[in-house]
Amino acid sequence: MEEALASYLLANAALADLVEDRVNWNARPQASASPSVVLTRIGGTRGYTLAGPSALVDSLVQMDAWGKTFASAVGVSRAVETALSGVAATVGGVRLQGSFIQSERQSYEQGSGGEWFHRVSLDFIIWHKEA
Repeated sequence: MEEALASYLLANAALADLVEDRVNWNARPQASASPSVVLTRIGGTRGYTLAGPSALVDSLVQMDAWGKTFASAVGVSRAVETALSGVAATVGGVRLQGSFIQSERQSYEQGSGGEWFHRVSLDFIIWHKEA
C-alpha cells in the first residue's frame, strides 16, 4: 500500500505542482526543500472472514503537509485532501477502495537545522486490498 499511495499522490497534478517529488514515508529528508508531504502509517486492521484473511485492510495514515509559511502548509493539505477524499483507484496492483479524513491538526515546529515550519496533519482511514 505504501508505494501505491505515494505514487497515487505524486500522479495528482495539483499536488505535484506544489511539492514536486517531495512525498516521503516516515521522515522528511534533512535539508529538503519545502513544501513537502510526509506519510506515516500509524495503525491498521486486517480483515478476516470465517474462511480466513479477506486481504482487505483499513490503514490509518497520518499525512503531514510541511511548509515554511502557513499558507503553503494549508495549500498542500488541501491538495492532499482533494486527491484522497473518497478515492477509488488501482495503483501498482493495490486497490485503494476508500479514503476518509478522521482528524486534522496544525502546529508550528522547529526543524533540526533551526528553521521553523508550519505543519498541517491529516489522519486518513484508507481502505485497501492487498496485492
